[in-house]
Amino acid sequence: MNRLMDSLKTFMTLNIIVAVTLPIIVISVITVTLLNRSMGEQVIRHNTQLSGGLATATQDFLLTADAMMSQAATMVDTGGLNDAQMQNYLDTLMASHLYLEAIHILDNNGLSVFAAPYHHSYATLDFSRQPFVANTRETGRTYWSNTFISQHTGQPTLTVTKPTRHGMVIGYINLSKLNDIAAEGNISPECWTAIVDTEGTFIGHSDRRLVYQRESLGDEELLAAALNEKSGTLTVKNGGREYLVSFTVAQPTGWLVLAAQHTDMAFAPVSGTRNIFIIGCVVALALAVLMAMRILKKIFTPLSELTGETRQVAAGNYNLPLKSYDYIELNELSEHFFAMLEAVRRREEELRRKQRELSRYAQTLRRSNRELDQFAYVVSHDLKAPLRAIANLSQWLEEDFQGTLDADVKRKLELLRGRVRRMESLIEGILEYSRIGRIKTTAELVNVRELIAEVVEDLTVPGGFQIVIGPEMPDVYTERLRLRQVFANLIGNAVKHHDKPAGQVIVTVRDSDGLYEFTVADDGPGIAPEYHRKIFEMFQTLQSRDIKESTGVGLALVKKIVDSQGGWIRILSSAGQGAKFIFAWPKVWREE
Repeated sequence: MNRLMDSLKTFMTLNIIVAVTLPIIVISVITVTLLNRSMGEQVIRHNTQLSGGLATATQDFLLTADAMMSQAATMVDTGGLNDAQMQNYLDTLMASHLYLEAIHILDNNGLSVFAAPYHHSYATLDFSRQPFVANTRETGRTYWSNTFISQHTGQPTLTVTKPTRHGMVIGYINLSKLNDIAAEGNISPECWTAIVDTEGTFIGHSDRRLVYQRESLGDEELLAAALNEKSGTLTVKNGGREYLVSFTVAQPTGWLVLAAQHTDMAFAPVSGTRNIFIIGCVVALALAVLMAMRILKKIFTPLSELTGETRQVAAGNYNLPLKSYDYIELNELSEHFFAMLEAVRRREEELRRKQRELSRYAQTLRRSNRELDQFAYVVSHDLKAPLRAIANLSQWLEEDFQGTLDADVKRKLELLRGRVRRMESLIEGILEYSRIGRIKTTAELVNVRELIAEVVEDLTVPGGFQIVIGPEMPDVYTERLRLRQVFANLIGNAVKHHDKPAGQVIVTVRDSDGLYEFTVADDGPGIAPEYHRKIFEMFQTLQSRDIKESTGVGLALVKKIVDSQGGWIRILSSAGQGAKFIFAWPKVWREE
């Protein structure tokens, strides 16, 4: 009854909660999901636009420097200026470009022939071993070097090399402008923008100290991912906090322009809205549970009474009144309960009656077993005594009248003693048959090969017979006496009923899924198929007892022993083809 109430309470509670709160939960989940997606896309789009704008400003700065260097290269290639005019041109170019730190005109040997600002030591400068000189010669294109800190200004600096017909033009570009560009994107304390060169070093940052200290981005994974893309947005962890980082690659240098802000600040509006919806959902769920408990209380109070009555029934009190309730379903439950109560009362009375009958049957069975034991005692002692007396008397008669008895009388006396021996064997077989399954012997570990050898040694085997014991005979924990009786009867029958003066009996074994299948095969006269069932019945023989001495009990005894052990026995034989008896013996002894 308690399990019924629990199931019904659970079922009704779940149904009410689902019916009331499921729409609220579904709407809340859908709304929060769409809001997260929409506002998240807006945050990412804004971040991407910010990094894109900074990248455009960076590219404009680089294109201005490229145009200036291209103009100087064109002026060199055009010629027509003497040394003074060329120096004046370079000085003017320096004055017109705020971020140009120095400019050199090199000949084909890499020697500086003109420089601005002018210094007398520049006339002997040899740039031929500089990497940017070699690169420009090999490619014949503009070369943008890696960034470095200028010894003159202490600012991040870049060299731009332009090839000319007779050498090249080298310009040293001050990159302090990049700090101003990065500072334009610093729209809040939780947001930072930066420009990073291809080696991951900050060359422009809203915090200028990181630039002058040559700080590294410190996130090789982010750098590698960003340099493989033109633009994008990633979520990365830095300094124990998570950042939303948008990046754009500025050309022609391949620098990385970053716009980053803390994810908790970026998505704060989304989190606030989500929390409001979650609180609303929890409140709705709490109200639904309260409503369910109120309804269930009205329904399950009668069921609690029925539960108390079931406890009384379990204690043995069947005299309970039938109650009526306000609900049809509960009345039906009460009626079925009391119908079950009546059925239990009747079955208990029937069980007590059966127990009394079983007790009487047990007493009768014990009495029958005692009588059977007494009968076995009488047969073993009282019936064998007259038989032994008859055998002794015939022997005395033959000895007393030894000189006067003819051969026919002697033959009849010997036949009389044979009948007595057969009668004794028959009595022993019947007694042994009655003990099978009723009297247990103790089990022990039996070496089957040694057991068969003992059986063969006890038999009277003619000199022309050969008994072969197959290999791998097992050790079995079982009743030694019963297994010995089986082998003794099967091997003894094979020898006794053989129709030739010489023969062979082979004993083998096969392991078969929890059983040992033993086979006793001979090359004797065989048994026709129509007699296969008959030979396992009591007192059945295939030859006259006068021809072959037999009680007809041996194979019946074997079958009963094998059956009592949980095995089976069968015969494979045809007339004139020998006989093969196969019986199964359990590997594990069954103690009853």
